[in-house]
Amino acid sequence: MKKNRLIQFLGGKTSYYVLGLIILCAIAAFLLKQISFLFDPFFVIISTLIPPFLFGLILYYLFNPLVDRLETKKIPRIVSIGGIYLLILLVIVLAGFQLYPIIQKQTTDLINQFPDLIADFERNADSFLANTPFGAQIDQITDTLQKVANNIMDFIGDYWQTGAAGLSSIFSTISTLFIALFTGPIIAFFLLRNPNKFYYSLLSIVPPRFRKDFNTIVKIADLQVGAFLKGQIISSFILGGIYWVIFLLIGLEYASILAIAAGILCIIPYIGPFIVFFPALFIAAQDSTGMLIKFLIAWFAVQLLHGDLVVPRVMGDRLQIHPITILVVLLVMGDLMGIVGVIFGIPIYCLLKVLVVYGFRKFKQRYNTYYGDEGKYFHSEFTSEDYLKDE
Repeated sequence: MKKNRLIQFLGGKTSYYVLGLIILCAIAAFLLKQISFLFDPFFVIISTLIPPFLFGLILYYLFNPLVDRLETKKIPRIVSIGGIYLLILLVIVLAGFQLYPIIQKQTTDLINQFPDLIADFERNADSFLANTPFGAQIDQITDTLQKVANNIMDFIGDYWQTGAAGLSSIFSTISTLFIALFTGPIIAFFLLRNPNKFYYSLLSIVPPRFRKDFNTIVKIADLQVGAFLKGQIISSFILGGIYWVIFLLIGLEYASILAIAAGILCIIPYIGPFIVFFPALFIAAQDSTGMLIKFLIAWFAVQLLHGDLVVPRVMGDRLQIHPITILVVLLVMGDLMGIVGVIFGIPIYCLLKVLVVYGFRKFKQRYNTYYGDEGKYFHSEFTSEDYLKDE
């Protein structure tokens, strides 16, 4: 009897195998749906562990090159790690005493005056537009834009409420943040102390047949996730520092708090810095027209400098993700995991992507084995060089 290539492709010898496979998949899907509540604790555990673990990875990727360099100078790793932690603690304490009063005062003043700033900005804009030849048409456009803006704000409010619901409550969000800040350095300490221990522990439970592929996946994930986490933190510090100097030079009010907010929110690609743009725009517009022009020039010049010079040199070319993909990932992960998903959505996406690409290339190899005479898939091999080259 002539062998059927589809049955062979699926791993069987007769059509009964395919029929049984379909029935078993249907039964498995039905049973999983009936007992889905059993998996809820696992999702809770995973969502609780992801923030501190990713924060620990950030610290690991930031400090590991320095610890490795000090180790070549015959300095024990544990001494290097302790020294780095102590230095950071001293910097935080000293900076806190110096900056906290300024930041607290500017933040309080900005929060209290922000509604008045928005109202004054709208009045000035309406007064300016009313004196133009197309005042009536512009009023209609303004009303339409106002309705669209209100709908967008309502959508954003519902969206963030949904995201916060994924973390149960605001209190849960705050507690998750503090847990991550407290346990992340502990995780980073053990990763820095013995970087290979965790890796070899995982490798020991991987079947020998799959260890080569496991090594490749880990190498790719290490390069991409490390480039993103380390690059975002360093570029955030650089962006915040540049904005702080520029805002002080042009004399913008609330320069410190705006620069710090822009630097912190830079962790969220593309979207983060522009969350600060509109408050800063209102503040500059209320000062004077000259300040508004200086602010716009400074803002977009720094963004251009940051995007074209800083980010490529900090991150390298390991992480090449299309901007549309980044926006989609941020929206989806924000809806699934709230603020944690927005901040850590890109590294999670990188991990999932490498697993999906690995599975698809294994599918290509199997397809080429049984259907290669009808045309073969290209790029069916899975190596770190091929994967990163195709990015």
